[in-house]
Amino acid sequence: MKRRELLVQAAGGLGSAMLLGALPSMAWADNSACYKAWSGSTQTFSWPHTKKPPYRIALSNSYIGNEWRAEMATIAKMYANRPEVKKLIKDFKISSAGNDVNAQIAQINQMILSGVDAIVLDAASPTGLNSTIEKAASAGVLVVSFDNVVTTDKAITINQDQFDMGKRWADFVIKHTGGKGHVLVVRGVAGTFVDQQRYKGGKSVFDKHPGIKTTEVYGNWDNGTAQKVTANAIASGAKFDAIWSEGGDSGVVNAFKQHGLKMPPIAGEAENGFRLAAARDGFPMLSIGQSAGLVALSMKVALSVLQGEKVPQSIQSPLNVVTNDNLEKGKNYFTGIPDSFFDGVSVPDCGLHFDAKKVYHGIG
Repeated sequence: MKRRELLVQAAGGLGSAMLLGALPSMAWADNSACYKAWSGSTQTFSWPHTKKPPYRIALSNSYIGNEWRAEMATIAKMYANRPEVKKLIKDFKISSAGNDVNAQIAQINQMILSGVDAIVLDAASPTGLNSTIEKAASAGVLVVSFDNVVTTDKAITINQDQFDMGKRWADFVIKHTGGKGHVLVVRGVAGTFVDQQRYKGGKSVFDKHPGIKTTEVYGNWDNGTAQKVTANAIASGAKFDAIWSEGGDSGVVNAFKQHGLKMPPIAGEAENGFRLAAARDGFPMLSIGQSAGLVALSMKVALSVLQGEKVPQSIQSPLNVVTNDNLEKGKNYFTGIPDSFFDGVSVPDCGLHFDAKKVYHGIG
């Protein structure tokens, strides 16, 4: 695969030749509806260190500062405890390193030394962990990278298309502003691939419209942080005609409410409070959420590969899109759970369904 595709797909699943037995793209065994190749040129990943179950699996998480990561860890435990999965796993552990590359390197090294068979990884850096992942592969430890993915071709990558997500948000903004006006851009965690790719997708649209002015702030995908930076931007005297937000959208909505302002059109992530407010108040919205269920898909892929199944090295999961037209209580937003909860916890194409309220309460 060309280097250009490796870089472009990095945020949503790297599409590069796997040095450990890469083969041309072909049909993907019995999981074709779930293990969808990123593109027609995505290579097949063939793992040389297959063995019989049960396996030792570890989840290496980086950032733990928002609700999405907490949901993700809960879903990982719920999936590992499903009867059909539990019989394949003899040990499952979760570790979080904070948004600290060196701490995550140390964490992964310890996992390698402990003899795990596979590491499922949400990375603090797209490149900073590469040599450690290569070390894992050399030691016979499979690495499946999801969400904030890595750029080494020694890992399987699984994601939704972050660039397209950012682009769709920007297209929504242009539609509702006519290509003219002041847009508040609320970014995620600086330095992560998800933030970089969503921003690049949005910028690819905004750059074509000279009538669009943007003000950028970092909300860290967190409602409290996003509310604070949005409130500060409003307090500066700026008037915003639309919002483009990567997360913390319930906080963004609360900041406008705090200042007694009408909510402008907003394109954002999948927080429950954001969707509840849109259903209640009717302001124009587009909500596209990264599913925390990607961790379950990543674990499913790891278990398949350890048992000898060949999969696409770069797997793409569809975007979950909600608009004013398809908002539905009990389906894509909920009463009885916090505003900060990220809705859309399942991966329907893979039969990976999780009940939002059970995820919130850690049940199951």
